[in-house]
Amino acid sequence: MRAAAIRVAVASRWCFALAVIALWLPTGSATAGVPATLTGRVSASQLNASLATLGPIVIYLESRSDQSIEPPSAEPIVIHQKNARFSPSFAVVVAGQRVSMINNDLIYHNVFSYSKPNDFDLGVYPAGESRIVTLEYPGVVRTYCSIHENMNGTIFVAPTPYFAVVEPDGEYRIEGVPPGRYRLVSWCEKLPTTVRDIEVAAGQSRSVRIDLSETAPPPAR
Repeated sequence: MRAAAIRVAVASRWCFALAVIALWLPTGSATAGVPATLTGRVSASQLNASLATLGPIVIYLESRSDQSIEPPSAEPIVIHQKNARFSPSFAVVVAGQRVSMINNDLIYHNVFSYSKPNDFDLGVYPAGESRIVTLEYPGVVRTYCSIHENMNGTIFVAPTPYFAVVEPDGEYRIEGVPPGRYRLVSWCEKLPTTVRDIEVAAGQSRSVRIDLSETAPPPAR
């Protein structure tokens, strides 16, 4: 009887200890901090134009809270100068990311931009060489070559790494989004921006539809 009582007492103490530990454990620890995925479809229901004719469309997130934002990749994106053109002619980078401008032509180029505050001038350089520029500030950067007037390109600098270039069918997908509050913003060169406040929960897969014509001017009659 005494041995059985001892076993019961020991078991009771263990149950009490486990209950205390459980109280100290944070709730939802299995999903806390797990990145989310944001998907959706972009449309322009009230415009007499297809998405393809509107040019590149970028969907990105601006932080509305104090959570830390993942820094841009240490690897620069590459834009080639080939056949006296920029390739690709449109690119998206993150603020603070480097861009490598490679001259793949057999002629000299001089890549520059007047787009403040990201303006730069890489100087004249020959075939086979490259120059690197760091684009520190969000916004649109227009690129040109002082030697070839027909050369022009566009770089969109996103404020966070959470962005997507909309597919021709209107679909977009942004992965690895930390939980938090954001502004979901659209950018299209030919239309005003749309802005929507959203909140993303840990581990969530959320879909948000965006109609670019909501803030666009009415079609010309």
